[in-house]
Amino acid sequence: MIFVLFNFEFDIDGLRVEMKKTKFLFCLFDGLRRDFVQSNIMPNLNEFRNEWVDYPNSSSTFPSETRVQVSSFVTGTYCGGSISDASKEGSFGHGIMANSFYDPILGFDGPLDTSDMAKMEEAKGIYGSLQKTPSLGELLAKENKNYSVITTGKIGNARLLNLNADELQQRLFSIWGADISSELADYHGIIEKFGPVPKQSFPNNQVSQYATQILLDHFLLDRSVDVQVIWYNEPDLSFHYEGIGSKASLSSLECLDQCFGKIMKWWNAEGRSDGWNVIVCSDHAQISKQKQVNVINELKCAGFKTGVSIIDDIDVAVKASYSGQITVRDRDPKLVKKIIEFLHAQDWCGLTFTRDGIHGTFSMAEINALSERSPDINYMLRTTEKVNQYGYAGSCFADNPDIPNGGGIHGGLSRIEINNFMTLGGDQMNRQKIFDVPTGIVDILPTIFHGLGIKIPKTAMGRPLREAFLNGEFEPTWSETNLMASSGHYSQEMCIANVEGVKAPYLRGGRRVS
Repeated sequence: MIFVLFNFEFDIDGLRVEMKKTKFLFCLFDGLRRDFVQSNIMPNLNEFRNEWVDYPNSSSTFPSETRVQVSSFVTGTYCGGSISDASKEGSFGHGIMANSFYDPILGFDGPLDTSDMAKMEEAKGIYGSLQKTPSLGELLAKENKNYSVITTGKIGNARLLNLNADELQQRLFSIWGADISSELADYHGIIEKFGPVPKQSFPNNQVSQYATQILLDHFLLDRSVDVQVIWYNEPDLSFHYEGIGSKASLSSLECLDQCFGKIMKWWNAEGRSDGWNVIVCSDHAQISKQKQVNVINELKCAGFKTGVSIIDDIDVAVKASYSGQITVRDRDPKLVKKIIEFLHAQDWCGLTFTRDGIHGTFSMAEINALSERSPDINYMLRTTEKVNQYGYAGSCFADNPDIPNGGGIHGGLSRIEINNFMTLGGDQMNRQKIFDVPTGIVDILPTIFHGLGIKIPKTAMGRPLREAFLNGEFEPTWSETNLMASSGHYSQEMCIANVEGVKAPYLRGGRRVS
């Protein structure tokens, strides 16, 4: 007799029986908005979503920037802690506070760009660890599981997906070269086999097709892999520089759907029967830039001694962006108050957060962002739900001169931009289910570990999506809370969701009211 089960080997009548091994393919489309997953735009992805398990109320972590989401995915944590953790602010979260963030402890002459490998190594020497909590690569290695990554994202994206790939002897392939890829990925061997990586363009279709080819014709041929990641940098790039809903962005979406169709062809032919489950996500969505604001200049004109780092006579360091950060010398509460009062008087200012949640701000702990690496002020520029020239809702002021007016942007907390796409499928999963319970990218690691039968690490702040699995639990109960804060003529609101059994709240969106 031969029995087929998951994750076991045993002998029957002296014969060794090899069981079907459970595996996970994590496919991420950077910046994808849920409203583009339709039968006339992305038919393959739409069919998969309708056939399997969909989570329409999934959300990004804060800030909704890519490398923060990368770190949340690989650790199962937020960048910092929540209200329940507020007394232990250094103990929770992965510590990657933004794509670029300023921390005076580092002594740098500006923000730490997480794509600057030299600065990242220097920061590692000071912090001891860049990501404060164990990552997917480390955790899987301890369980003798094989973790593998392909990414077309930027250098910081690639490294943060597995900071220890060489040390752990795991495969990490980045389009940015052998120095960014791990040795085991054999970058030069792939180039010899598949040709050079195409030049980046908008839309970045050739790069997306190239990554799909090496996934199907190289990486997935290795039957020892337990978790395979493929991270596409589109439609994020085309949204940013060509606009959400532009001809270029629609071309990118069509190409991505064709790539996903090829993955589905492999999955239906052999991947599914070989034990592969598929999780498809975006890390965040995007809204449209309406107008450029130079916050450093605005603060200087108001009399603040402002720059990009605290040095000499500069008392206020600004990491400028649509979702920006302000750090003041010695965390001076009087100076923080003055800056908050100035921000609240500006029409372009949106949501504001401080470490203590005072003077009409929210606490960073309420959005899982309180850490010893946190700035004194997190601010977002003001958002609306105005549609862009292509009819897609969501707009904002921004402090990102590289993004043209009308281009897409993210990083903040508007309900549109933090509503990421998430769907799961496979023989372990239910069919044709929609779960409205709030979820997020922090839930992916616990879900993968649950599927693999591995103990979920205590550091994880997300939850395993047990209801998605066959014979799983009931959908957990949940409730929403609308937070309000005001000072003078300024007021703001933030919606969070609390899910049964989870300490940290899920973010549902916020805005300045007046």
